[in-house]
Amino acid sequence: MSLRANAENKDSAAPSVLRQAASSTKQADKPFYSDRKRGWYWYEKEPEKPKKPVRWSGGKEKLAKKRPERRLPSLKDYTYEQLWNMYPDDFQALLNTFMKKAVQYPTEQNIMDYLIMQDIARRKAAAFTAAFGFVTQTHPELTTSDVYPITAPGRASRTRTILNEVDATIRDSANDFALIMFVKPGCRFCEAQAAILKYFMENYHWPVRAIDIEQNPNTAARFNVTLVPTILVVGKDSGKYLPISVGVISLADLKKRLYRSIRYLKGEIRPQQWFMYDFEKGKSTDPLGRITWQKKEEK
Repeated sequence: MSLRANAENKDSAAPSVLRQAASSTKQADKPFYSDRKRGWYWYEKEPEKPKKPVRWSGGKEKLAKKRPERRLPSLKDYTYEQLWNMYPDDFQALLNTFMKKAVQYPTEQNIMDYLIMQDIARRKAAAFTAAFGFVTQTHPELTTSDVYPITAPGRASRTRTILNEVDATIRDSANDFALIMFVKPGCRFCEAQAAILKYFMENYHWPVRAIDIEQNPNTAARFNVTLVPTILVVGKDSGKYLPISVGVISLADLKKRLYRSIRYLKGEIRPQQWFMYDFEKGKSTDPLGRITWQKKEEK
């Protein structure tokens, strides 16, 4: 009897298994993108419930709060002295409000008020410009006119002064410093930079030495050099050095960098004065220069 019961149970379970298999096959055959609206990893996302409008008792929907009426300014609220001495940000905001008032209600009075505000702003700007010109003329130490002339002859004189100062500094330092260029075989950039250095040596008589980083890896490591061509300036007595360039640079750029490096290694400038020339020291373009604005008491 038990064998017959087991057989009957198996026969009744077979259709259920077949239905589940058919359902799984049907789900597997269903294209992925046809069911793309379902959640990540097949987790179902609960649909959002529509929000119901807030209603008053009696069934009427809640109305939006009424915006308070904007108070528009009038020139009658201010004196001329108040407008003249008003903080610029506050004056600008008030001027914009008068303009918007005139646009919103383009009456003759509103437009006149706006033009009066514009007239005060124009006079205030003219007063500042005039006072600024007076102060810069009577206190030239607060301007850069002593080192940055605006006339063509003055700019030409500044250029000549810079070129002469750079050349003189480099020539006078030929016995105190030397250049080292790190190279390696097959480096085309090294060949190009060597040609520029050759012209530099002929004109300034500086000692220049080329070091192959493959044959002298310890020397390259000592100066922390991994790229070529790399140029260093080294003090003969102090042993201090600075990198000048990596890659090919022009002769003019080489001279400017070398000029600044020499002055730094000699202790004539600090990093904050890197772009400053010697003739600018203590003047308006000296970053570390100081000015005094307190007047000296008369004895």
